[in-house]
Amino acid sequence: MNAANRLLAHSRSWILLALAGLGAAPCSGQGQTDQIAALLQQASTAPLAQVYELAHQVGDLTPDSNADAFAESVKRAVAKADGGGDKARLCAALTLRSLRSDNVLGKDVLDLLKPVATSKDDEVRAASMAVLGEDRLFNNRVLTDVRKLVEANCKDEAVPAAVRIEAALALWNVGSNDDRLVAKTTLEQFLRSMDRDLRQRGALALAQINVEGGPAWTILREIQDEPSDAGRRAKLYLQREETRRQFERDLARLLDRTGTTASTTDESEYAILSELRQRIHAQHIRGATVTDKDLLEYAAKGMLEGLDPHSTFFSSDEYQRFFFDLNREYGGIGAFVNFDQDNDFSIVRPIYSGPAYEAGLRSGDKILEVDGWETSGHTSDEIVLRLKGKPETPVVLKVFRAGFTEPQVLSIVRRQIAVPAVNWAMVPGDIGYVELINFSSNLSNELQKALADLTGKGAKGIVLDVRNNTGGFLTQASDVVEQFLDGKKLVVYTEGPAEPRRNYETEDTPRTVCRLPLAVLTNNFSASASEITAGALQDHGRATIIGQRSFGKGSVQNLIALRNDPPERFSDLNGDGNWQDGEPYEDRNKNGKYDFGSHIKLTVAKYHLPSGRCPHREFDKEGRIVDPNWGVMPDKVIDLLENKPEDAWKNAAVFAILKKGSFREYVKKHLPTNEALFRQLAEGDDGDPTKYPAFGEFYKSLETKLTEDDVRRWIRYEVRDQISDLRGAVYPGQRALGDPQEDAQLQEAVRTLMHQRGEDIRQIAAYKNVLKIKFGDEPRTSAK
Repeated sequence: MNAANRLLAHSRSWILLALAGLGAAPCSGQGQTDQIAALLQQASTAPLAQVYELAHQVGDLTPDSNADAFAESVKRAVAKADGGGDKARLCAALTLRSLRSDNVLGKDVLDLLKPVATSKDDEVRAASMAVLGEDRLFNNRVLTDVRKLVEANCKDEAVPAAVRIEAALALWNVGSNDDRLVAKTTLEQFLRSMDRDLRQRGALALAQINVEGGPAWTILREIQDEPSDAGRRAKLYLQREETRRQFERDLARLLDRTGTTASTTDESEYAILSELRQRIHAQHIRGATVTDKDLLEYAAKGMLEGLDPHSTFFSSDEYQRFFFDLNREYGGIGAFVNFDQDNDFSIVRPIYSGPAYEAGLRSGDKILEVDGWETSGHTSDEIVLRLKGKPETPVVLKVFRAGFTEPQVLSIVRRQIAVPAVNWAMVPGDIGYVELINFSSNLSNELQKALADLTGKGAKGIVLDVRNNTGGFLTQASDVVEQFLDGKKLVVYTEGPAEPRRNYETEDTPRTVCRLPLAVLTNNFSASASEITAGALQDHGRATIIGQRSFGKGSVQNLIALRNDPPERFSDLNGDGNWQDGEPYEDRNKNGKYDFGSHIKLTVAKYHLPSGRCPHREFDKEGRIVDPNWGVMPDKVIDLLENKPEDAWKNAAVFAILKKGSFREYVKKHLPTNEALFRQLAEGDDGDPTKYPAFGEFYKSLETKLTEDDVRRWIRYEVRDQISDLRGAVYPGQRALGDPQEDAQLQEAVRTLMHQRGEDIRQIAAYKNVLKIKFGDEPRTSAK
């Protein structure tokens, strides 16, 4: 069920991604400067809210250009617009801020905002303080000047109140401990104002910087029930603080109830938790139903998650779901399932190697009964529990499909199901595309099979895609790298305070190695094992990394079973060391299900790539990044799609059509008589909507402001989904991601690999009308 949930979540996320930006291509040089100047001129007379919108438009003029060059274009445009006034300068500063590039100097932002910091327009001046309060923009040399500027606005009582409040918040963010005292004192002055609005703004600002108690919280309590923005913010701050305080008391008390021996001092400290437990049971609205075990789990989670984002506590049920993600095998029918738009429990997509597909189940089929038990009115977990079972046992399903005159009954024999960890396909240009979905236990074997298949089909290069892959087993990352490197080479090493250095190396034994040219795709969701794979191949000069900087998770977690809540005993019938559906077990607590016991995932070490670098993105106590070189930086930086803010309205427009099922119904209507055509269009449609039968009539019926190309793209996505059922194989990726026609990062990888063998992607007919990548200006190359 979790796999199905992730599938739907990914679908929704790609709906948003694939809709992004369809505007005109950006220009460069003098033309670019002129365009920027024109937008800055608009900003000079625009309302403040529109200034922010115009800043986005300026930033979107150059998605592929060098950040330093673009910064120079912005500064020239400011001069060209005759200074442009304070709003134009603010707009320019917001543009540079939005680039989020390591190459953009904070000095440029500071120089632009210095005149604005004394603006006669209080609203604009306050906005400049907010930008100056973003310390991530400034290196240490510039930060000193920034502090002086915001401190001057904070301390000067002649400065308008709104500006002083924003300046105080900025000083708190960028200042030293002494500066923070100045900021706090300034905000507290407003609590004594005769103006009620200023008192409220001062109190809310103090709550924003986590100053507890005192007159500010009295004011917050007074206004928390008011139907205003200030009242709603006050209530949220009060709820946040109460939650934090309850957790601290809860943690201490519940630790006392774990049965561990404590000293007299410990007992005194943990007595608070005991009182908290009693108060929860006596006073909380859930006090009569929440159990001591629940409270203990809440405390354990808080304790571990307070240490770092990756340490956590797993209850038995949570560990079962986590374990499945890493060991994606189970006894069942082989299908991703969930509730559909009609709230019927349905097949999202069958696993094409599984018994459900072989028995005739297809995407969209509704499961009405399982062994005579109606699914209506039950949860996903309850239904999935009945679908799963011991391999080689039958399950009888009653299903309904659009077009059936009545429900059909199918008997399916359960099998051991391995959820695929790899999808692959040949893409135009004789390139093998391999999507690594996760680093689960079956990954390396599936990858070996994929590479053999692609090589046999004539692949002249390989693209490994680890975008949106959040990791898994570290050993699987090592095994993946091993398939591309000869001899004995270091892949990664781990080391921690209580963990001696451990090297993970490729084996120096005879083995099959893929020696084809290689590119690896990454994005900001590529984490952990994905970063090891990309980083190791990059360090050894084996692959070109393309896409976006990775997530930055360079820590190692160990899974530890807790002695106080061990897993239940079971008969290991298949000898794999893990309990599987259908295996007898000792139901220790008589709850009718197997309990895996409580576990913790504890961060014990960091991993380092062959060059010695650690990709971990770590923050100090003030929330600042410790090492600016975190993550794996691509050799070629390129976005998946242009993200145009002015096209955001299309998200809602497409969602409304998807909700009606219009794309799905169109394809279902025309597929039976156009199967051969739709199979061709699934591979590529040259961006031509006229290739779809009765497209004009369908487009007109939608009564939408979406362009014909928008609609064509979403019809094709639906075509690929339905053709997957017919051909018994899923198309790798999701929506635009992994589609050689729509995926700019994949196109750049193909271009790179073809260029290495002296060929040009523009000579490939399949790309002729659908290339997203630009020529002339090469993608940004990251600094090494």
